[in-house]
Amino acid sequence: MGPPNALDGQYAFVLSGYDSTGAPAGVAGSITADGHGHITDGSVDVNDGTVLSSSSNALSGTYTLDSNLRGVFSLSNTVGSVTHPLAFAFTLRSDGASGDVIGLDTNGFFIHGTMQRQDATAFSLSQLAGDFAFEFEQNSTGRLVGIGRFTLGSNGMSTNGFMDFSRSGTGPTFTNQPISFTFAAAGPSASGRGTITSTDSGGSASFVYYVVSSSTILALRTDGLAITGVIGKQHLPFSMTTVNTGGAVFALAGADALTSNDIAAIGQLQVTNSTSAVLHWDANDTGAIFGPATASNQTVTFDPTTGRGTITVAGGFASGLFDTAVFYLLDSGKGFILDTTAGPSNRALAGAFQPQNGVGSFSLSTLASKMVVRAGGVTPNDAAVLDGLLSLGSSNTFALTLDARAPGATDVLNQTLSGIQISSIDANTGRGTLTIPSPTFNATEVVYIVGTNQFALIDVTPVPNNAATPVIFFDPQ
Repeated sequence: MGPPNALDGQYAFVLSGYDSTGAPAGVAGSITADGHGHITDGSVDVNDGTVLSSSSNALSGTYTLDSNLRGVFSLSNTVGSVTHPLAFAFTLRSDGASGDVIGLDTNGFFIHGTMQRQDATAFSLSQLAGDFAFEFEQNSTGRLVGIGRFTLGSNGMSTNGFMDFSRSGTGPTFTNQPISFTFAAAGPSASGRGTITSTDSGGSASFVYYVVSSSTILALRTDGLAITGVIGKQHLPFSMTTVNTGGAVFALAGADALTSNDIAAIGQLQVTNSTSAVLHWDANDTGAIFGPATASNQTVTFDPTTGRGTITVAGGFASGLFDTAVFYLLDSGKGFILDTTAGPSNRALAGAFQPQNGVGSFSLSTLASKMVVRAGGVTPNDAAVLDGLLSLGSSNTFALTLDARAPGATDVLNQTLSGIQISSIDANTGRGTLTIPSPTFNATEVVYIVGTNQFALIDVTPVPNNAATPVIFFDPQ
């Protein structure tokens, strides 16, 4: 049978996007890979336009894996009302512990997400107990995003829960409002699966969850339109200096309700004394390009007991960002951020921010090895998804090998774009330029470096060749 390969063990995954009709779709599950090309166990849940399908039997299937740790895993089982067995293209990191994944079967799903090796010792409520922050997203033209925090007890009941929700084109629907979570007393199953009920002033909602580790939980709503979520352990106690960062990169996706298309914004956040922020950013709103923009001496508030803070950016909305935002910390310089701009100007911009490593010395040498790549839109009009691998080529150029799926287009599998160049990197902000030369695809992108072999990117190709595009994430392989 040969030695086991890198895909070996239990993996949890969550993907979000749309079906072929443009209805929101989400998938969450767990597979067990035997290291020899077979899926031997697992479970999966699919929410397709509010229609829930769950596996009633243990999953089985096969997978491929090449020397670049890229492959496809396909399930043999059909799942509920989903017509065809599910299949996914993926790219793993070098340790085999995590990767990026997109849907690639004949069901017509345009979905993207991540997969992570599970720690089965965390499959109990007692192991999960602790402080958590979360981000929940519903992708649509009326995009709804919520971020918040709670403390989970070993009995599955939460305390000290608060949340902020925003809807694009409407504004904040809840601000620092109480929320509670009840994890079913049975706890996670052998695949790490369990159920959650959330309750707030707007009512209740039901979720299925899959445990990655005692620090990470993936979630999918099961009683309404698909909402996917990430729940991460908060490393309390915080101090007033916890939010202070020499630099953190934020990568935000949203929906412009006026155009029904994506908006994406990336940049650097620096906070001084937990009261003042400097932001540098670029944005692409339905093909309209903003940046590079800078805002200094912006007001920040922060509560070290919960990790919740707020940021005000004067003229932020007019420059492709937000006028106000809320954030919840997971750790120093790391957390979730959400647009809380009032009224129709809200675009539900949301995402994660991560501390930069190497501020003051960023250069092309910071990006000198292979990186896994993922992207996916948040509105039906920008539903294209991709995963892939960026490799350093000759003469300081890069090559991108990718899988992609877009409405109305033929699926792409293992296509390579060569001659990619990264230049003009600012040593302090990590901002640079990436160009993709091609007779049929000539694009200019802006990047912000997080650290070694890690950055985020948005398209800033001049009009008329620009279109709304998602944030593309690059992480070390």
